[in-house]
Amino acid sequence: MAETLKWGILGCGRVARQAVGPGIQRSANGNIVAAGSRSREKARAFAADFGASRAHGSYADLIADPEVEAVYVALPNSMHCAWTIRAAEAGKHVLCEKPLAANAGEATQMAAACRRHGVTLMEAFAHTFHPHNRMARRLIEEGRIGRLQRIAAVHSGGRPPDDDVRLSAELAGGALMDKGCYCINTARYLFAAEPLSVYATAEFGETSRVDERLVATLEFPGGGIAQFETSLTLADNQQYSQGCEIFGERGRLFLPYAYSQVATYRFGREVETALHIFQDDIESPREEKLIFDGVHQWHLQVEYFAARVLAGLPLELPAEDGVANMRVIDAIYDRAGMRMRGA
Repeated sequence: MAETLKWGILGCGRVARQAVGPGIQRSANGNIVAAGSRSREKARAFAADFGASRAHGSYADLIADPEVEAVYVALPNSMHCAWTIRAAEAGKHVLCEKPLAANAGEATQMAAACRRHGVTLMEAFAHTFHPHNRMARRLIEEGRIGRLQRIAAVHSGGRPPDDDVRLSAELAGGALMDKGCYCINTARYLFAAEPLSVYATAEFGETSRVDERLVATLEFPGGGIAQFETSLTLADNQQYSQGCEIFGERGRLFLPYAYSQVATYRFGREVETALHIFQDDIESPREEKLIFDGVHQWHLQVEYFAARVLAGLPLELPAEDGVANMRVIDAIYDRAGMRMRGA
């Protein structure tokens, strides 16, 4: 069995440079051997910064590189499907940035292509590898807060520049695709089930034509509810709001930094996080605070992916999980009055 997975970076933008690239650099079982961009200069700069031996001036050349074993797809949402399928056809494993596709139909095609060509596909939700999220699910499974009843979450940021891909309808942008998808993924992960129905309202930008603010409710089997708000409308780009409160019959959990480790992403700093456990007994209410040392959640993600690929083992959350998440996104957009992206 090979000890190191050879990565190619497809798209050398912000997330690749500030999160996943550094994660691969830190990993014990992977290294970046090639970078691909529509701009050869941009690919060369990325390759130089991350110690890659080759820089390609097109996505097709990166896919065709015989040394590349796995591709990280960091392209706009509307391009995930086509390039994931191209990578699968070339025999490359794929870690695809979230959300998996522009819609569930595309996600289904991607999963089928990767199965057909015998390669691994995983959606890049790095937060699921953070120890505080793992502990939250463990506590729920152990019955620490009784039967899970409700999740209340928020994941919002400031408005990006007008030319940002997140404000492009053609590139399948929007608040739900950028940040709200984390809330859906976490609710499905903690309930360990798929929602039965959804309700949603949204505010669409007159110029952007994407959802700039959206509120949704998901109903799960057994009466469970998840409610969340997501937006790109906070005061400025220095504002970032996130959190997930989890209510059970016997108590509740609170994760203040449930989704993105912003200090790590923006400044390269690992910061400690907390999981609050509340037992809301009338006579003797109790609070316990679990502190987690700072981690680089993108490092944990890529190291896990490489380990499974190198050992030929299945994923805990396979491509089909990403397809299921996209089905919920489609349903929310349908209820909010937006036609399917990519249609």
